[in-house]
Amino acid sequence: MSIPILVEPTATGFRAETGGPLNLSADGPSSEFAVSALHAKILAKLQNGATIIHLPVPPPSPVPEESMADNPLFDDWVAAVKEYRRMREAEEEALEAQRDGD
Repeated sequence: MSIPILVEPTATGFRAETGGPLNLSADGPSSEFAVSALHAKILAKLQNGATIIHLPVPPPSPVPEESMADNPLFDDWVAAVKEYRRMREAEEEALEAQRDGD
């Protein structure tokens, strides 16, 4: 197991810190000392019974799980598509009739 640690300089030396779920930090005169002190804090938590586990969860679905037919706007949408198709077909027929007449 590895835990990401942020090490950064401070006014008096260095600070090493973890993010959640541990939320621990340690200061020291050098970055090595700060990391070592943080490592000791992590080990102490684990020795006192703390456990770090990874819980897999499924990713959220990007698509709503409800049926489109359950959407109150679905019938209006279907009607609009049918009307658009009817209009486009009428336009195409008119263009074909015009070409045939030329």
